[in-house]
Amino acid sequence: MKKLIICLAVATVAVSCKKIQAGGNKNTLKLEEGVERYSDDVQVGGEAHGHEAAAGHGSEHAEKKSQVSIDLNGVALKGFANGMEDSMIKYLKSGQYASATEDGLKSVWYDFDNVNFKMGSANQLEAGSQEQLDNLAKILKAYPDAKIKIGGYTDKTGDEPKNVKLSQDRANFIKAQLTSLGAGGQIVSAEGYGSQFAKVDAKASDAERASDRKMSVRFTK
Repeated sequence: MKKLIICLAVATVAVSCKKIQAGGNKNTLKLEEGVERYSDDVQVGGEAHGHEAAAGHGSEHAEKKSQVSIDLNGVALKGFANGMEDSMIKYLKSGQYASATEDGLKSVWYDFDNVNFKMGSANQLEAGSQEQLDNLAKILKAYPDAKIKIGGYTDKTGDEPKNVKLSQDRANFIKAQLTSLGAGGQIVSAEGYGSQFAKVDAKASDAERASDRKMSVRFTK
């Protein structure tokens, strides 16, 4: 009888484990269908690229964040507290840019936190992305002496030449969009780095690799 009970218990545990494995990832983070979030190839996903600025944390948000009103010299912009717009405006208002050196500027990048490309595309943005590009153009025009560089990044998955091309094409697209908004004269360059500065292993989960897939800007001279 004891042997029968033990066998039944083992069988029950095995069935339970099988059920968990079959649906084990049912509630894990899943990106919206058709949104790539800065990598391609099925997930293709000099300067210091540590992104030390207190800016947006990449362009892929696992959680919804509330926007706040950010003051741009009397003009209200919608953005995230301590996000890209907020951080860039605080820096420009501090007056530090005027005396900053290129060496001092090149290690501080500001990540777009609300700009997303459609899957596999380097020239089609997801709905809602344009507002942050509009905001950045307004910031630049409010500070005409400020100049920026645009950087594009991917994670470590996929073919690296394709990653570099994708990130470069997207950086060029962001530059073209800002130029059409009247801020082109303040963009010194746009460069795609592929996965050169990616930190998360290619075998990590998509959610973990999300932080490596981003578009960013930094101030330059």
